Amino acid sequence: ARLKNYRVLDPACGSGNFLYLALKTLKDMEHRANLEAEALGLHRELVIETSPANVLGIELNPYAAELARVTVWIGEIQWMLMHGYPVRRDPILRPLDHIENRDAVLEVHYEGVVIEDAEKERDSMLVAAFEPEWPDADAIVGNPPFLGGSKKRGELGDEYFKTLNRIYKDRIPGGADLVTYWFEKARAQIEAGKAQRAGLVATNSIRQQANRTVLDSIVKTSRIFNAWGDEEWINNGAAVRVSLVCFGNGAGAQLDGKTVDQIHADLRTGHNLTSALRLSENMGASFFGLELAGDFNIDQTVAFQWLKTPN
Repeated sequence: ARLKNYRVLDPACGSGNFLYLALKTLKDMEHRANLEAEALGLHRELVIETSPANVLGIELNPYAAELARVTVWIGEIQWMLMHGYPVRRDPILRPLDHIENRDAVLEVHYEGVVIEDAEKERDSMLVAAFEPEWPDADAIVGNPPFLGGSKKRGELGDEYFKTLNRIYKDRIPGGADLVTYWFEKARAQIEAGKAQRAGLVATNSIRQQANRTVLDSIVKTSRIFNAWGDEEWINNGAAVRVSLVCFGNGAGAQLDGKTVDQIHADLRTGHNLTSALRLSENMGASFFGLELAGDFNIDQTVAFQWLKTPN
């Protein structure tokens, strides 16, 4: 009964891969419980109660949202057939309205207006914007979109960018990566008792500067109980470095697969460097850091040859 009522939410579900894995895991657990009950001489259930109703999703792209619904149903059918359980046939596929097609971090309403010019072009005017609600869930999982602070305005547009900053101004710095909004909303869900724990993928820069603000908030209101600080990841065909962060109501603490006493907001253990103070001697000094301004890639062999060349 607990498994049947367990809910997993992916608020950036894409085509449904995380939802499929969540459903598969719940079904595996229920199947294992059945087998162990039978081994103990207890009655084995002939039906599996976990179903697509266990997984909830939010996705902005309408095609991806519909694909996620189909992915979950196909995963359900494949699992049931593979484990010898009957498949629902009346009908085989049912609506999955709890995989929603909408924006997970900003709900905006526009009103059509006519611009008074020679061509009478129709434009739209923002009339309302607010932070959308997420459904209650036991666990929140997902791989929200990465979009660096310097690129957010160009990708999202001025109006959306400014509205996003206004709605979250007291919680997320304007220069933070787009992925941090999912972290903050998941944190708020846990704090409000609307979720128990979350596990999300982020760009590995979430440990640094403005992005880390959301992790600072997480360790203040709950705790990080499992994390991988810097892992390889394939995102839209490109290799990137990511951090995987699990937070909320979880026991123990593991960092990069090893048991630790505590995980800090910079996804490190031991001395908490996030509380380090700036040296007064360095006031007035700055270092911008490395930033590639164009295409200038050389292979390792050429780089070593250049390093050996006299100045």
